[in-house]
Amino acid sequence: MALLLSGYQPLIAQRMAAGDKELLQWLDHATFAKAATGHFIAWRPDDPGRFVVLPPEHPTGTPCIQFESLDTDCTPEDTIEYVESGQFEADPPGELNICIEDPETGRPL
Repeated sequence: MALLLSGYQPLIAQRMAAGDKELLQWLDHATFAKAATGHFIAWRPDDPGRFVVLPPEHPTGTPCIQFESLDTDCTPEDTIEYVESGQFEADPPGELNICIEDPETGRPL
């Protein structure tokens, strides 16, 4: 279960941005959570479908992983579940559709 962090997290944001001023500005208005796996996840309600993920062993000074869902109905909860399931680490980087529905349950994967 993820821990929702209170307020702006400047140290996490700086690690996520790794010098990218545009991303750092975007993160200034983001909500942050720490997944049970140790990943930090950031998102903004005014930018649905865009998520920023910082894995626990991510090299310092290297920009974190950003992705946009093809389905803007995806929620932060869907993203947290995706990261905590291990699927995030298994998938290659790039644009991900994290809201593919399981044909048996109808729930997002």
